[in-house]
Order: sequence, then C-alpha cells, then structure tokens
Amino acid sequence: MQQLKNLLIPGILWLNARSMTDKYSHEAAQKRIYQAFAALVSRDERTIDLAQAALLIASVAYPDLDPVPSYNYLDVLARRVMQLRPQTSLEDIEQPNPLELVSSLNHVLFEEEHFHGNEDDYYNPDNSFLNKVIEERTGLPITLSLLYMEVGRRAGIPLEGIGLPYHFMVRYAWPDGKIYIDPFASGLLLNEAECLERLQQKTHHRGPLHARWLDPIKPKQMLVRILNNLKSTYIRREDFRHALAISDLLLLLLPDAGVEQRDRGLLHLELKHYGRAMHDLDAYLELHPQASDRYEIRNHIKQIRQTIAQLN
Repeated sequence: MQQLKNLLIPGILWLNARSMTDKYSHEAAQKRIYQAFAALVSRDERTIDLAQAALLIASVAYPDLDPVPSYNYLDVLARRVMQLRPQTSLEDIEQPNPLELVSSLNHVLFEEEHFHGNEDDYYNPDNSFLNKVIEERTGLPITLSLLYMEVGRRAGIPLEGIGLPYHFMVRYAWPDGKIYIDPFASGLLLNEAECLERLQQKTHHRGPLHARWLDPIKPKQMLVRILNNLKSTYIRREDFRHALAISDLLLLLLPDAGVEQRDRGLLHLELKHYGRAMHDLDAYLELHPQASDRYEIRNHIKQIRQTIAQLN
C-alpha cells in the first residue's frame, strides 16, 4: 500500500500544480481580454472597431485566438467587392449606384463565399464569434450583419445596423432612399414595409408594428446585443464560467445597469464566489431598492452570509 502511495502522490501533486497553473493562466487571459475591451469601448463611439470588439468577445471562448487572420480575410473580401464595382466614369465613383454596391457585396459574401444563417444549430455559442462565423461561413443574424458591415466599411460602403425585435439586419442609406439587407437570408433586399411585414410573419407578432424599430443602432448597442445573446446561451447550457466572463464585458458597456450587476452576482453565486456575489447583489439593491425581486435577492444575500459564516 505504501508503495502504491509513493507512486500516486507525485502524480497527484503534478495534476494539482497543473490545475493551479491552468487556473492562473485562464485568469490572466481573461484579464487581458477585459482590459483590451475596456480600452476599446471607452473611445468615441464613432471610432469603435466592431471587428476588433467582436474578436475580443470571441477570445472569451478562444483565449489563444490570433485576430490577424480574421482581419486579413475581411480585407481580402473587401478588395474583391471593390473589384466588382463598376467604375466607368468619375460620376460613377462619386455617386455610385446603391443597388450595384449592395449587389457586389452580396455576390462576394453569399454567392462566392456561401455565408448563410445557421438555422440548424441556432443556439451554438460559435454563432456569436466572428472568427467561427468566418471559419464555418454561418452565424446569427447579428454576427452575419456585423461581418457584412465590416466588409462594406472596408470597401467604402457605409452601412448601419438595424436592431429589430428578435432579428437583426443592415441598412444602406443614401440621399434619395434606403435599402434594408438581411444577411441571415443571403442578402435579401427589402423596403421598410417589407421589413415589418416579414418580422410579423417570422415572429407571429400580434401587436402594433413600430417604424422606430427600423432606426439604426449605435456600435455599443450592437455589442450589448451580441453579449446578451451569448450570456443567455451560456446560462441555458449551465456554463456559468463563460457566462460570468460575458457578464463582465456587459458591465463595461453598461456600468450603471443594476440588472446586469444582479445577473453577475447570481452567476458568482452559482460558481460559489460568495464574497463577489454578495457585493454585486448588495449593489443591485442599492440601485433598485424597490425592485420586484428584492425579497428574493435579500434571501440570497442572507443565505450567502450564513454560508460564509459556516466556512469561517
């Protein structure tokens, strides 16, 4: 028996040491992602690089991700789009035909590269990561829209994100009109009325349809929506560690959002980070003393205090 112990103990010590090393390595990687994301979103919103932000979000799941191949691929796609743009005169360069611009983008992304919406595995976290969307040629409406916008920006085609309820699209606006593009539907072109009608059909929405849904959203709002999608997906899978990392990024974008602080506190609680959980839940009640769930949160705080007392 002693001989067996002598054989096993070094292996157990090595595994424990490796586990601790992996833990610290993971924490260091998450800290680097957090700091880089904080620096990015603290800039003037008009200068936020959505591709860079999306790849930092993807680094939560892929901490060794090298963003350079993704940037290069977006640049290559943009050059191909520009080569398709007809430029027969100076007037064509200064006042390009909107339909021809969008047609060039659609041709490269959907006919040549075969990007498409992932309807078969919609709730896979990879659908929210730009590197995986590029690799697999599929994703969610919002990540395909982000890809579409970033290729368009590089090709000199200014596009805006449209955050419809339960869906996301892209708009190209010029002085005489607007085109709505659905990257999830292989670049389907729609006008305003068709957008709302299609939304009603797909979601079975029975209430009033609001024209304001077609207003463009800002880059930070787009990132919040991507992160909320991911947080919900990870919670549904009970992957609380990754959900917590996403919650940290959300609070960089929404530092005064008490609900996000509550959610992070509950994720800390799931992971048995009792001190951090109590801090976040206390902060939530300070921000929202009359919250509808205040009694439930107070009960959580009471149980946390009891647990901490027992551990001490």
